[in-house]
Amino acid sequence: MATFAQLKLRAENLALASDDTEAGACVNDVLTDIVVSAQLKVTMANKALTGGQSVYDISADFAITDFGALQYLEYLALGATYSYILEPIAGDELLALNATNPIGATRQYAFLGLDTLRLWPNPQTTGDILKVYYAQTPTALVNTTDVPSDIPSQWHWLITIGAAARLADAVGEDQNLSNALDAKFQNGMIAFQKFMTRRSGRTARRIQFGYLRNPRRPFHDPSTYYSSSQRS
Repeated sequence: MATFAQLKLRAENLALASDDTEAGACVNDVLTDIVVSAQLKVTMANKALTGGQSVYDISADFAITDFGALQYLEYLALGATYSYILEPIAGDELLALNATNPIGATRQYAFLGLDTLRLWPNPQTTGDILKVYYAQTPTALVNTTDVPSDIPSQWHWLITIGAAARLADAVGEDQNLSNALDAKFQNGMIAFQKFMTRRSGRTARRIQFGYLRNPRRPFHDPSTYYSSSQRS
């Protein structure tokens, strides 16, 4: 398990640089990218909505300070027993739909900018609940003995490679080195995502039941086919 000091030193050595402050910033940036893109930390926040209000800010309205990436939105109407998942659409599409001033159950949403959510149609009832499931950003490393506990220790080398690529690019003395390190980092991310997929486990193949859409034909020998053209 690598400490913050070790990660910075290794990144500096790979990038042929000696800027400790810049190395620390690169380490934390890469740590955030890995944790968020692989969704290593996830949680949920909810809020009671206001009828007729369609625009909400992730940070201000939901009091979320560690928002990394949205997973999905779950909507629970006031008095309802079952909730449902909202469908994401493009911002310009939602604005076009909103021009029709529709009514009915809220069923779609779009991001406007980084942290602003807009719902469609507008919530009809004050007290409807919107649950936000999202990937969290990790806690920044500050002290020399801090460790990136959100990432398995055997993958800490990936932080070093990514930080070194950014550090080499920031220094700007060897762009070829930066490109080579970044390519290695991208390949490492692919391997890490595969590791996370394997780690999540597998399920047994489902047994088919009911009527088959395309049932198999029984075994047959085509050489035994009889054709009228074969008559003498």
